Order: sequence, then structure tokens, then C-alpha cells
Amino acid sequence: MKLINVVPRVLQNLDNHQFGKCNICGKNTAFLCIDVQSIRNNMYCPFCRSSSRKRHVAKIIIHEVIKTVSTIAEIPQTQALSIYNADIDDAFYQVLHQRNLYICSTFSPEFKPGSEMRPRVFCQDLENLTFADETFDIVITEDIFEHVRNHQQGFKEVHRILKPGSYHIFTVPCNFDRETIVRVDTSGKEDIHLLPPEYHGDKIRGKILAYRTFGIDIFDLLKNIGFVTKIDFSNYLDRKNGIFDSYVFCSKKV
Repeated sequence: MKLINVVPRVLQNLDNHQFGKCNICGKNTAFLCIDVQSIRNNMYCPFCRSSSRKRHVAKIIIHEVIKTVSTIAEIPQTQALSIYNADIDDAFYQVLHQRNLYICSTFSPEFKPGSEMRPRVFCQDLENLTFADETFDIVITEDIFEHVRNHQQGFKEVHRILKPGSYHIFTVPCNFDRETIVRVDTSGKEDIHLLPPEYHGDKIRGKILAYRTFGIDIFDLLKNIGFVTKIDFSNYLDRKNGIFDSYVFCSKKV
């Protein structure tokens, strides 16, 4: 996200910017609002380009897992921790990519799954991860699993690569007052659209098909796989870290 491209929207939303401290890069900053209708996906920190949603993920990492720091940038080089993030070139990458505790991935058909595309950036398919069992303390996925064709297999793979007692911290669009909306029948080799196709913006591919919108039954799905899951909704105090209108799932492998 190049801030120069959104200057007009930044100026239009001056009343909605928020001063505070970024819990990823650790900078005191003004969180920049470019769209009040989708505030969880912006409120950008101009230093690390993190969004409200990403800082909410950072909040859960800090409060649930590490507990000894107030920002991701403060994680010690010697921290006994292994983090896998299914996103590249984001704020977490900017702060952590030079540390041995961190790797990340994307999927590209031009690379063999499991290959290292550049330092600490791998080609991975979430339905068939190449990592060994019980490798990671934290797996991060943000608004990804609605786009995974076989989402149950994807969640099982995340469970497999996590150490016992470790965490999958993730976001997905979810309706908490109804069951999952299945948009595409994926029971066969070919996709069969049950509803008009829904595409979400993707920074690499431009747009990407949504197979489903999750519902309250996601908790039973995760429980059956072997997770205990809770959800954190943003609150008034989170505004000091530029977190608005957001929720994050925290699934612990038991």
C-alpha cells in the first residue's frame, strides 16, 4: 500500500485519524483512515503500513503468547519462538524478517511448494503444507481461509504443524448469528457456484474467489480438529493501538 496513492482520501478523513502507538513497529504515530466503511482494513500506520486488523492480530500474539513485550518489534532476538505467517511483505515481515524465529509464505504456481522464493519467504499451499509436524509456536492467517477450497484440510494442516499448546491466530469474515454460507460446491473436481461469485481484493492476484462466509459452526469445526478457540472483539481501549471494529480468532492446539 503506497500512501502517496491515497493522500486525497487521507485528507478527506482528517476527523477520523487516531493518534496512538503502533503495537507492531512500536512507533508513536497517527493512524490514517482512508475508508470509514472498512475501518478494520485500514487505519494505517505510516511507518510499518499495518492496518487495524493486523494490529489486532499483534495484540493477541502479545497478550496470549509472548506476554513480556508491548510491541512485536520488542520481541528479543533470543526469544525461543517460531512464527509462520501466511502473508508476505506485510508489517510483520518488515519487523521480523531478519530474525530466525520468523518465516512467511505465499502460493505461486511458478515455484515448487516448499521452495524458498527469497530469504525467509516460501511457496506454500495451505491444504498441503511442507513443514514438519509440530514445528511452530504461532501460525498467522488473515482473511485467507474463506478462499481455501478445502478449508477443513487447511485447518488440519495448521493443526499438524503447530506444537502442542501453540496457537493459530487468524481472521476470517464470519456471521456469528447463523451457519456458514457455502458459496461454492467443492465436493467434486470442478467448482459449482451455488451463489453469485464473490471476489475479494488480493494484493498479489488482484481478486480472489470466496468459497464461503463462515458462521457460528466454525467453532465446532475447530473443536473437532483439536483446537480450543476463543474470539477477541476490539474494545474502546484498543483505540490507543489504532484497532477498530475488528475481531480475531485465537485457536489453541490441545
